[in-house]
Amino acid sequence: MSNCCKYDCKSDVMQKEKNITNIIIFVLAGMFFIIPFFVQNEIIKIFFYGISVVLIGNEIIFEGLKNIFKLNFEEKTLMTIAVAAAFILGEYPEAFLVLFLFKLGEMLEDHAKDKSKKNIEGIASLKANNVNIEKNKTVIVKNCKDVQVGEKILIKPGEMIPLDCKIISGSTEINASAITGESKKIPKNEGDSVLSGSINLTGAIHAKVEKDLAHSFVSEVVDLVEEATENKGKSEEFITKFSKIYTPTIVVLAIMFVSITSISGILEVKEAIRRSLIFLVASCPCSLVISVPLAFFACVGTSAKKGMLIKGTKHIESLSKANIVAFDKTGTLTTGKMEIDNIEAFGKYKEKEILKIAASMEKLSMHPIASSFVNKVENQELYNVTEFKEIAGHGVYGKIDNKEILMGNSKLLKKYGIECKENEKIYITSAGKIIGTISLREEVLKESINAVNEINLRKIMLTGDSSTQAKKIAKKYKIKEVYSNLLPSQKQEKIKELKENNNIVICIGDGINDAPVLAEASFSISMGAGSEIAKVTSDAILINNKINVIPKIIELSKKTMTIVKTNIAFSIGVKLLVLGLGAAGIAPIWLAVLADTGTTFLTVLNSSRLMR
Repeated sequence: MSNCCKYDCKSDVMQKEKNITNIIIFVLAGMFFIIPFFVQNEIIKIFFYGISVVLIGNEIIFEGLKNIFKLNFEEKTLMTIAVAAAFILGEYPEAFLVLFLFKLGEMLEDHAKDKSKKNIEGIASLKANNVNIEKNKTVIVKNCKDVQVGEKILIKPGEMIPLDCKIISGSTEINASAITGESKKIPKNEGDSVLSGSINLTGAIHAKVEKDLAHSFVSEVVDLVEEATENKGKSEEFITKFSKIYTPTIVVLAIMFVSITSISGILEVKEAIRRSLIFLVASCPCSLVISVPLAFFACVGTSAKKGMLIKGTKHIESLSKANIVAFDKTGTLTTGKMEIDNIEAFGKYKEKEILKIAASMEKLSMHPIASSFVNKVENQELYNVTEFKEIAGHGVYGKIDNKEILMGNSKLLKKYGIECKENEKIYITSAGKIIGTISLREEVLKESINAVNEINLRKIMLTGDSSTQAKKIAKKYKIKEVYSNLLPSQKQEKIKELKENNNIVICIGDGINDAPVLAEASFSISMGAGSEIAKVTSDAILINNKINVIPKIIELSKKTMTIVKTNIAFSIGVKLLVLGLGAAGIAPIWLAVLADTGTTFLTVLNSSRLMR
């Protein structure tokens, strides 16, 4: 596995060793803690209590002492002060219980985090180490990191596809369930591209590498997941900042409580310290510091497992509050694979010649319709196109034999001063004259129709396509609001308009021309098979390239925010209750410990529900 991956086998082994060590410490500490209950000598009692406390809490106390000298007041600092105070007061069992329950809470936290990482580890483990390189009619094994684009590789049946590549000979079936969530076998033949992380099932295939390891699909997925877990949302950032201010404030309040109540004679010094001790222990913000980030982390991991990579927990809040969803049409609601319906040729040109010119132009384009033309003229020698450029929302421009060629919609022709009728056809011009037109048809993604219907938000379609074509597709998806004939800048303006009055807008797209819209949206989703710029710009990527997971992820984000708010309210509520009882002298120290570790345990369990 690549060194850049955080979730490797070593971490599993280390975690198991840590768990075994913790169990041994718990058993030994428990044994030493029980001994004082069977002896009469006070010194021996203190001795065994001291050993039990050091065993169970040496790391916590060591960190706490360091933090005190650094004036860094966090939860371990609170625990250390509480333990010291308990020993001074002679409350030795309470000192042990504080550390025991805190340590137990840490173990539960580690277990919950490890469980949530399992959803991500499956993706991270898809990175292969080695690859079979074909060179001079021999096969050598090479590290994936050292393989260059263009090299020929051999992938045997049963092997993982190590890098993104194109099959140059052979045929097979692959299982891409680990990266797309689709369990069915997918046939692959010569000329087909295959993604890294898939499993080659049936036949040996020879392929040419299309992307190096750093830019291959699985590497990008792993990097995105790791980035996502480090990208904090507003709630997470609030809790982090809150704990930094909250903890030293609690220490100051505890000192003030002891000083005021003892000096004024309201309480005896020992009783004042005992109540402040309860105050310190009950106030520990562990349940908030642990459960809130865990909920977000679990949401990111579960979303990745379902087929959507969210690039950071900060985006989950936006997704949960969304009330409008805007769809691009081509490649999102349709297959993106257009078929030629009809070709018209004018003057001396024939239909075959028009198709050849169209394919020559479109072979250089990244637009989804390009393959429709190129696939129609397989094995034909195409024209050499110079000065090619793509004009977003209009079409393409280039030169063949020094003649200016335009291929696109009526807006393109008008841009260059050529008269034409406004319709759905694609115009082709040479030297300023229309030489032919092409009509296309496209198919909807049938499995996505139900998914769109399940999204209980205001739904709209934004497309650069004609009104007639857009309405046909929108009708099949039962989308009532349709905005057609839009340039990328007009789509962006529409998103700005939709965001007014505090609306939260989700946008889904896949093409180069969707990048400005995706950047403008409150939460943007790009298709896994979409353009690189769309994937870079978006807040989430559909790795299985299917929108049927979107309703589930929206519900997951809402559930996550509900759990976060519940955890915050529950933690603060319990602590305030115990603080009040402690200040009144009603609450014993074990109840303060329970208010800390008990709430931590319950809120962690609550957050862990997102992993199911």
